[in-house]
Amino acid sequence: MQELSQPTVHIGTSSWLFDAWRGVFYPDGVPKNQYLPYYASQFDTVEVNTSFYAIPSPSTLINWVESVPAGFTYVLKFPRAITHDRRLVDCTDLTRTFLDALRALGPAAGPAFLQFPPDFTRRVNRRDLAAYLDWLAPEAPDLSLAVEVRAADLMTASFARFLAERNFALVLVDRIGTADLYDTWLECVDAGLGPDFALIRWIGDDRNGPQGDRELQVLRDADLARWADRIAELTGRGRTVYGYMHNPYEGHSPASVRRLRELLTGRVSLPDWPPDGAEGQLSLF
Repeated sequence: MQELSQPTVHIGTSSWLFDAWRGVFYPDGVPKNQYLPYYASQFDTVEVNTSFYAIPSPSTLINWVESVPAGFTYVLKFPRAITHDRRLVDCTDLTRTFLDALRALGPAAGPAFLQFPPDFTRRVNRRDLAAYLDWLAPEAPDLSLAVEVRAADLMTASFARFLAERNFALVLVDRIGTADLYDTWLECVDAGLGPDFALIRWIGDDRNGPQGDRELQVLRDADLARWADRIAELTGRGRTVYGYMHNPYEGHSPASVRRLRELLTGRVSLPDWPPDGAEGQLSLF
């Protein structure tokens, strides 16, 4: 297990590319090419879904780094070509290209995660999965990596331990119809296994939940309070926490992030954001 650093909590949204946020999160005068700098003036981290469809180009990576203050982090999803199309077969070169992109982000790289589809199962895919993760662990000891599974036969204590023993985190997902794996992962943490971070994704009811992205529609007070307790528990065990709110969780993820941060204030270490000097960037808007 890696040496534990002072745990902090980083909470953001699943993307910054929502035009529907104009006028409720983004000021009306902010052009789309300035969404990212404005977003980074409000939150210190973001989940990146575009990497699921294509590995970011060098120019994109440079723009991401130059558009945000020091201390901001990006959490990238592995390309679907690896997890969904090739299903971990014959994709070492593609994986290395993606890992190089993560390294190019430097300190702006947060944990990256593999997300598998529901039909990627232990019964069918266990050999390819085990072989790939056994190869990946020594290939990227300098990176923070996590795994999200959606098949029931992989949502087990034995698979969580398999990940933890290779220093991967199990992604914790709050989503209707998905098993709550928090206690399963906490057993690994309490056993002294796994990396020094936890990765959480709040999705909610993405099929029948709130429609539209502009306002809070379903207040999940009890859920947020439960996760605030869990985040405090994880940081108390030395884990830095990265968490990403999706619009379907309550209807407008920036407001949900702020609601959760309020519950955490005074209980955990939150970044002082924006950092000193970064406020001046707001005058551009």
